Amino acid sequence: MLVNATPMLQAAVKGHYAVAAFNTNNLEWAASILDAAEQLQSPVIIQCTSGAAKWQVSFKTVADIVRDLVEAKNITVPVALHLDHGNYEDCFKCIDAGFTSVMYDGSHEETFDLNLQRTSEIVKIAHAKGISVEAEGGGIG
Repeated sequence: MLVNATPMLQAAVKGHYAVAAFNTNNLEWAASILDAAEQLQSPVIIQCTSGAAKWQVSFKTVADIVRDLVEAKNITVPVALHLDHGNYEDCFKCIDAGFTSVMYDGSHEETFDLNLQRTSEIVKIAHAKGISVEAEGGGIG
């Protein structure tokens, strides 16, 4: 079942365990990640970078693949579909595509204030749709 990452991670903190996050690059990787998570009865985060999404055509294609695999394989463990280190525009593409979690990496923005402004905007829009957000609040020198 596709879920927002927040309750999954809160349960992990409470239960003193980790949740693995794996990047996917294609159908086979996503299927293998889901098979292992189901076999181990372990929640999992499936991540996709902007580059990997381009190889798979689009973020929508990635979301469709993961969503269809979860349904076809009758996956019962919590699965979050997460954008890994996305830029501002890609966060909105993932929100529209059906990702359940996004990571906005604003560390390369011109100013910290712009990073903070964009992070706030993404959080507001994502949370209104039940999507969790991770953000890089700092800057990289």
